Amino acid sequence: MAYLALYRKYRPSRFDEVFGQQHIVETLKNAVENNKLAHAYLFCGPRGTGKTTVAKILAKMVNCESEAERPCCKCASCIDIQESAHPDVVEMDAASNNGVDEARELVEKVKYAPMSGKYKVYIIDEVHMMTTGAFNALLKTIEEPPSFCIFVLATTEPHKIPSTIISRCQRFDFKKLSKKVIQSNLMLVCNKESINCSKEAVSLIADLADGGMRDALSILDQCIAYAQDDITVQDVSDVYGVATTADKIELYQLIYRQDVKQLIEKLSEIETNGIDIRRLTTDLINIAKETVVYIYSKNMDTLSVLSEENAKEMASMFDSNALLKYIDYLIDTLSKYRDATNTMTYLEVCLLKMVEYKEEPVTVKTEEPVIVVKEVPKEVKKPVVIENKSYTDEQYYQMLLKATKKIKEVDAKIISGIFADNFLGKEKQLIDLVKEAEIMASSKTNIILTVGNRTEANFINNMENNEIVEKMMEKYLPNKKDIVCVTREERDFLITYFKNERSKAQKPKKEEEKKQEETESPEERLASLFGKDGFDIVGE
Repeated sequence: MAYLALYRKYRPSRFDEVFGQQHIVETLKNAVENNKLAHAYLFCGPRGTGKTTVAKILAKMVNCESEAERPCCKCASCIDIQESAHPDVVEMDAASNNGVDEARELVEKVKYAPMSGKYKVYIIDEVHMMTTGAFNALLKTIEEPPSFCIFVLATTEPHKIPSTIISRCQRFDFKKLSKKVIQSNLMLVCNKESINCSKEAVSLIADLADGGMRDALSILDQCIAYAQDDITVQDVSDVYGVATTADKIELYQLIYRQDVKQLIEKLSEIETNGIDIRRLTTDLINIAKETVVYIYSKNMDTLSVLSEENAKEMASMFDSNALLKYIDYLIDTLSKYRDATNTMTYLEVCLLKMVEYKEEPVTVKTEEPVIVVKEVPKEVKKPVVIENKSYTDEQYYQMLLKATKKIKEVDAKIISGIFADNFLGKEKQLIDLVKEAEIMASSKTNIILTVGNRTEANFINNMENNEIVEKMMEKYLPNKKDIVCVTREERDFLITYFKNERSKAQKPKKEEEKKQEETESPEERLASLFGKDGFDIVGE
């Protein structure tokens, strides 16, 4: 007997065996059981997610001869459909039958009653490949087919199908399968086939499958042909030209040690092994991202690419700021690959930039402190402000004098309405921080933001980042504004400082008025209040 590929051998034959599409399975089962079948269905979704498989199971259910379980997969009708030999279940490939003549021929055949089953089921795969003329020829038939006919249209590109066809069908969107679902199914297949496949290898196969169960089984099939009954992650890497997690972690270790010679040699080895550079770059981004999430959450459930041991090792080498900067470098490099003739050169330059990257040292400015204490009460502690963009306390005082509650409310409403997902990379990080920050004060020319910690304030006040923030905000605010960020401690200090300065500014005026009242005669004070002729002095 000829060898049967795994994706055909383990193709689901019942709805209960379908993975990850429960919303579709339940709807179709209920429709059949309650006799509420539609005349046309449109199955949309990525390749290998079960569109034609579900269509064939639906055909089995409506034509099954069993009165108990449907489909029984034992009656003549079910067996014929499973083997693609049933006269009333027609599978068409629209890629090769996409013309008007083929569509008209199908319309003619639809009129005839089923030969052996209860329903005629037409499964048209890759239906988006049909021409406009072919769609027009099918239009009336799909809208009002005979009562014994069901159309199932399957496509990976629903946007290419005319809206007149879509509106006549019940649409079901198939989702990519999660990595965990694919891994569990692969382990079941390996157990049935008596294949020893390591967890790391299964995880890598699931990554390569990109949400498609059929692709996952095809990859496993190829790995079995290469490594026979014992498959390791290295075997998968050799067959598909992908770097292992250990290789990627080693690259980060070399970056941490600033070992440029070993780093270039490792990259040369990767290139010699035929590793996909674009995929490697994407994987390096995912590793850095997962590490940042792990640093903040300390939650193993957030890890899919890394093991907890890998995440701890990465967190011990890099802090979140460095990793976020690395992500920026890698994303920028990934975008340059589209026009590159030699992607390895771009990756080498990117990793060298990561080696050279150093956070700005935290030093206190002594020549011109940002905030100078002037007769502030002892209980108020003056914070140390250390960033590139800085102002004196007198400058902050002038900003606060010009600020109004009305402008602050308008600016807060505008900022809260900005959709952060319209931005990418560093711009998205900055917009997210600005949206989360509290507006301390706002005027026609300035905004003072408040955040919870020094790291976030430094990130916004960095000259390069601050320029990006001001340019982005200029698109939304009524006019361009100078934006600066302080911590909550600094905000409290500035409020106290502002009150003290205001009280000192008002105090001399009151003392001068009191002194003037003491030197004025009673007649002069009365004259200032009622005018010279507004009173009479009566002697004793």
